This record gives sequence, C-alpha cells and structure tokens, in this order.
Amino acid sequence: MSELQWNEIADRFSNSRNWWIHTTGPSGPHAVPVWGAVVDGSLVFYGSPSSIRSRNIAADPRVVLHLEDGDAPLILHATATPGGIASDRPALVEAYRAKYTKPTDAEFLPDTDYGATVVVYDIEPRTALAWVIATGDEWKVRRWAK
Repeated sequence: MSELQWNEIADRFSNSRNWWIHTTGPSGPHAVPVWGAVVDGSLVFYGSPSSIRSRNIAADPRVVLHLEDGDAPLILHATATPGGIASDRPALVEAYRAKYTKPTDAEFLPDTDYGATVVVYDIEPRTALAWVIATGDEWKVRRWAK
C-alpha cells in the first residue's frame, strides 16, 4: 500500500467537474452531485441553505465526498463547515469562474444573484482512500490521513 498525498487529492478534486457529496439526516443517507473548487489548497462547495444536504450538514457535519470516476476512485471522509455567502469570497468566485466555463454554467456561479443566496461549505478532511489497477487484476490501495 502506498501513501496518498494531499496535493494529489486536491488536484484530482480540482480537475473533476462534479463531486458527489453524501450526508446523513433524519430521513437517512442522501447523495447528490455538487460543483466544487479548490481554493488555497482547501476544498469548498456551495449550496442553497434549504437543500437537503445543507439541512443534513447543519444536523451532522460529517460528509463523504468522492469523484465520479469509478475506475480510479477517490473517497474523502471529512466535515463540512458553513463558511459564509459564496459571493463574499473573492478567491472562491475566481476559482469557480476559472473552472465552470460553459455558457450554461454562468447563471449558477457564485458572483451572480444565485451565488448571493447560497452558503459556502469549507471541507475539513480527515481520511482519504483511493485505488487503481496496478498491474493486470491487482489493485493498488492508497490512503491518506490528516
């Protein structure tokens, strides 16, 4: 087993258009794709305060984030902490503008009317797990812990 480095984790999340976030609340587990960015080496995402994920995070801040790639999984266990309004964080606005450049993305970016109403969540990572096929059918497991 080889050690996974934080910069590798941040790079993979940075290069992935969509992240999956898993939360738990009164009605049980909930999973949903989100847009996320890496700002100064930290993972952040945002969402409506009335969304299921936001209500779940308010009750239990433990989350699991992972990428869409099922052939080279990366799973991050973390906590999510509300970090203010998206439009009030210039570095976050810049990171999202650089990452989400499709014409249909524009209305959902953090410096729009939509962004002025959403809450940023700062991710505090705890552990990560990744694996890839090393040779033939052999899997190579990599771990990271804070």
